[in-house]
Amino acid sequence: MTRIRDGDIEKGGIRNGFLLLDKSFCSTCPSREYGLFHCTGSDSLSEVSEEKIRLSFKKKEMIFQAQEIVTGFYCIEKGLVRTYKASVGGRVQTFQLASRGKWVGFRDAIGGEIYNHSAICVEDTIACYISKETILRLIKVDAAFQLEVMKYLADEWKVVENSMHSLGTKQIHSRLAALLISFSDAADKDSELTINVTRDVMATCIGTTKETLIRSLSDFRDRKWIGIDKNKIELLNRKVLSDLAEIIS
Repeated sequence: MTRIRDGDIEKGGIRNGFLLLDKSFCSTCPSREYGLFHCTGSDSLSEVSEEKIRLSFKKKEMIFQAQEIVTGFYCIEKGLVRTYKASVGGRVQTFQLASRGKWVGFRDAIGGEIYNHSAICVEDTIACYISKETILRLIKVDAAFQLEVMKYLADEWKVVENSMHSLGTKQIHSRLAALLISFSDAADKDSELTINVTRDVMATCIGTTKETLIRSLSDFRDRKWIGIDKNKIELLNRKVLSDLAEIIS
């Protein structure tokens, strides 16, 4: 593997990661079915495959940071990436935990000059970098893909609206229940989850402190709604958690 030098223009302005030289085709990528490329035609996929740059990132390695110039976005092949924003006072808000098939930095790539948030790897990650020029060209020529992009952006706005509504109207227990359900859905598991994010990060996902989060998890455990074994959480009563996630104050 070749280490990307900071701001390597020859590699499209990518700032971090290790360059993977083995060839990868979007048409056969296991993560394709989880993202927007599931509807893309073979010609368009071949074009992306030729132009993309496949990268490996270590756990805790930054992919990009807020205010950096946007040159493209990243499609997650394997791993987990957290997008977040930090305030001047140091308070951090997590926006998304992106797993396989998800796109990171896409909105800024098609509509902005700088990244509006930061992205860091929660675990070892493989991602493909796709330039702004490539994706904008694809949007122009592939009508089916263009429609999927519109749906994708609409879904993103919906998630943001729901998140803002949750932070403003739901109690901590409801927010935590919703977070655990979202982890479960993302992992395609109904019960036991291995959560590879710290309690600090989980707290930033629901707008609370680490101490409050830990107390809430302990309360869920005492009520036998969940089981906890280090970073493994088992959903013992998914129905109760689902109902709790819908409660507003």
